[in-house]
Amino acid sequence: MSSARGAPAPPGLGEELEALKRRSGRSYAALAHRTGLSSSTLHRYCQGSTVPNTFGAVESIARACAADEAELDRLYRAWRRAVAEQDADPGTGTGSGTGAHAAAESGSGKGVDTGSGTAAVTGTDTATGPPGARHPAVPRALHAGFWLRAAALLVVLVVTSYATAASHLRSRSDPRGPATGAEAAARGGAGEQRLRGPDWSATPRRVPARFFGLTLNTDTGRMPGFRTGAVRLWESETRWGTIEPDRGRYDWSTADRMVEGAERKDLPVLFTLSGTPLWAGPPDARRSGYEDSLASPPEDLADWDRFVGEIAERYRGRVESYELWDYPSHPLHYAGSLATLAEMVERASRIIRRADPSALIACPSFGGLWTGEGRETLRKFARTGAFKSCDAAALKLPPRKAAGPPEETVELAEEARDILYEEGVVDLPLWNTGTDRDVAVAAPLDARRARDYAVRFYLAGLYAWHSGVRRMYFYSWGSTGIPLVVQPVGGRPTEAGRRMERLFRWLADARISGCGKGTRMGLAEGAYTCRFERHGEPVHVYWTTRGRARVTLGEGAGVLRHMDGGTARVRPGDRIGFGEEPVLVEYRAG
Repeated sequence: MSSARGAPAPPGLGEELEALKRRSGRSYAALAHRTGLSSSTLHRYCQGSTVPNTFGAVESIARACAADEAELDRLYRAWRRAVAEQDADPGTGTGSGTGAHAAAESGSGKGVDTGSGTAAVTGTDTATGPPGARHPAVPRALHAGFWLRAAALLVVLVVTSYATAASHLRSRSDPRGPATGAEAAARGGAGEQRLRGPDWSATPRRVPARFFGLTLNTDTGRMPGFRTGAVRLWESETRWGTIEPDRGRYDWSTADRMVEGAERKDLPVLFTLSGTPLWAGPPDARRSGYEDSLASPPEDLADWDRFVGEIAERYRGRVESYELWDYPSHPLHYAGSLATLAEMVERASRIIRRADPSALIACPSFGGLWTGEGRETLRKFARTGAFKSCDAAALKLPPRKAAGPPEETVELAEEARDILYEEGVVDLPLWNTGTDRDVAVAAPLDARRARDYAVRFYLAGLYAWHSGVRRMYFYSWGSTGIPLVVQPVGGRPTEAGRRMERLFRWLADARISGCGKGTRMGLAEGAYTCRFERHGEPVHVYWTTRGRARVTLGEGAGVLRHMDGGTARVRPGDRIGFGEEPVLVEYRAG
């Protein structure tokens, strides 16, 4: 489509929305979660088959995709063009000029987007354009829209008085029923629901000790000097290229030492199979970040089959689980096709299950998931069907930056779950195997943040329990070259390591029942809580991402425990303070 002078027409509304969605890397399911719109409605908007009757729906999608003010301005113009075009052709779009077009021109239309090409009179449109946007091409209309937005708070008071009648009309004319939450705003309603209660709750589920894991960054066979629940072998000189330096010649000395060390401590082992030997790659193979390994997959997958068979037979009944490649979304770890990786996963899974039916299989740990490219790589791998061969999805679920607050992993876990769900991978446990590569160059944390972040790493994982997170492998134990050190090999645990152990003693084998945060839980913004049962009695953990907060204790409160080992007696009605250092409150049953 071109303009009258032959210049290309500006992108349509659907094209603009689809471009924002692609840039954000978010799935339709993830956007539905953030906007309150259904996935099918979002799909129609982004494909241009339906035009929203209010700009509020467009703005909610744009905000969820992190659009800036200039992009909102452009979206508003695209929406107005789309509304004008559909009014000019009543046979297309969502309605006639008496509905959507009136809303576009005056901001006072009462059309509600139904996502199906119909409109119902339900209330006043309170979002007619992006906040603060200037539109020189149509100054009068947009100036009016700007002031109408400023008056929206007053309009809400009027709309509220008609809520009962509007709900009745909506139930008769809108097959989706009453609008709620962000969808109410998108349909012209009065804003999001105000909810009270946890973000999620469920029948109490046992938190197994192996949830609290560590990746070992040592080849000595030494194990952590504090209580933990599981270990992962990587950066421990146990790569394929180290174990089989020449075809058919194996050096098991380091792997045996590591497995035997874990056995002495009764720690389940996750053995990562990764790193093609130098002799096994194709002529044009790409080197990896390790001297003894290639990033390219083996030229002959029979070599992979043989290696997997050897290791599964050797450690039958001794290694609890296998991870089938580390960080394949980074070119220094894997430089082959996803189809080849999927075939390697399927072949290895069959071989391990024949040799050791009790062993668990974790699919490759994809990383870079804060980027659209990283999320798209995970999505494409899911489409290969390889996840059907695995018992868990290993993923890198770090904060946005290596030294960022651990709670950011909750959002990333939700994103990963949405991607997998949208691609048909349902109910597969997520195992967080650590961080991205930037951890190696990140500045060290100060002592206070280190001790608090170490504990909150696991608490964030527990908060993400509802997204399917079932294991957390802290990265890493034994190294002193990362921002958060928990124990040098041969040295004593740091305060961060000691507090990891205390949390383990608090919560290993407890039963988690729910988590919530902020004002919904009667807490300050940035304050978190998770609820557990231990020995049949309630246990609540409280912490913040920054600063201090307070909470009034409920019926049955008896003991307050601090991360430094201190305890205090408390009673119902006591108001306690807490901060970035988590605290635990024990309640009496009943």
